[in-house]
Amino acid sequence: MPQPADIAHLLRRAGFGGTAAQISTLAAQDWATTVDQLLDFSAAPVDTEPAFLTDGSLGDWEKEFALQAWWLDRMATTTTPLQEKLTFFWHGHFATANYKVADSRLMYLQNALFRSMATAGFRDLVQQMSLQPAMLIWLDNDPNEKGHPNENFARELMELFTLGVDQYTQDDIVASARAWTGHNTLDSDRTVYHFYPERHDDDLKTFMGVTQNWDGPDIIDFILGGDATHKAIAARFIATKMWSFFAYPNPDAGIVTDLATAFLADDLSVETLVRTLFNHPAFLSDAAKQGLVRSPVEWIVACMRAVDLSAADSNPQWWMGDMGQQLFEPPNVSGWRPNGYWLTTSRLWTRANWSRYIIWLDSVSVPGTTIGDTLSDIMGLTVANAVQHAFDVLGVDNPSSHTRAKLEAWLTAQRADSNAWTNYSFINLLTLVMLSPELNLA
Repeated sequence: MPQPADIAHLLRRAGFGGTAAQISTLAAQDWATTVDQLLDFSAAPVDTEPAFLTDGSLGDWEKEFALQAWWLDRMATTTTPLQEKLTFFWHGHFATANYKVADSRLMYLQNALFRSMATAGFRDLVQQMSLQPAMLIWLDNDPNEKGHPNENFARELMELFTLGVDQYTQDDIVASARAWTGHNTLDSDRTVYHFYPERHDDDLKTFMGVTQNWDGPDIIDFILGGDATHKAIAARFIATKMWSFFAYPNPDAGIVTDLATAFLADDLSVETLVRTLFNHPAFLSDAAKQGLVRSPVEWIVACMRAVDLSAADSNPQWWMGDMGQQLFEPPNVSGWRPNGYWLTTSRLWTRANWSRYIIWLDSVSVPGTTIGDTLSDIMGLTVANAVQHAFDVLGVDNPSSHTRAKLEAWLTAQRADSNAWTNYSFINLLTLVMLSPELNLA
């Protein structure tokens, strides 16, 4: 049977953390069974388009803030956290920003696509993504027409979405751009994909050494199916990126080979890739357990879950920009950078400001306490037990001796200080745990 610490690690990476009860239950069963359960999305909450997206009284920036809150709430409360974690992965992989799309409803529709196809065949996902109005607008395929081909989408389709750098030539970009002519949005409102035959270049084109009358979707079928060499390159590219997201950056070639082999054997099934990743022995290595810093989104959701706060109460969207990660607003087409990118004084200070804000809210709910009413049960605990309770509340399953000693020393001093507001020392203790290295590591 797996160790509880291993289950806690899995729940952090395959979602946003687990409770002590969840960890205990899952530690009593086979690891592979737990992975299969995490991949079962049959009980997922219904994904219904939020009504505010069609509210004519709201500006698009108001809709975007509301959409950010909507998704954070879904991440914090879902019964299928891996589905949301994968949706978040695809949002960063096919990075699309509303500052250019300028339509929050289109951003939601793209988000819903990523959710519904989170573990689908990668080729099918790429095909659907390529015809989404948000992507057509974001990478300028919307005005792409015969005689004036736009290369943006054609380039990023290969470099960032499927193959990686140095796997194509400029001539391949030009041919692909011509193939994607006519695949635009509907002229009247820009919110619906439409193919315009009269705008499509149906002349012969040579793409990756093959000359024919290429159409846009043919390009995807070729590199992710028809050509074994490029399909294998794509398998390694996606396997590397997914391992870097769920385990740690820069995996060695053997790990990538293991993942890509399984991925290819099942015709690029994302479900198979994810299952292989979590079942890989290296996923439980020290490198994996210590390999990632929680992004602002992951950290915010973990805190919301721990103290049972909704986005409407905690308003994380007010702070996310200064933390460096605002949902639906990746900085560019390559998405957000991981790990050290989040570790700046200003970004960590913003985390501190938000944690102070939420922990003093009247609506905060902490198991075993009634924050804002009475803390007598916590005040009755020894210093060591109170610190442990704070760890338990926030899902810190394996705190370092250094962190524990510092928090115990702080709480001891608080209780000895006649000028300190000792009745609320546990609230301050929760803030410190939120900012501890352990909670900021995934």
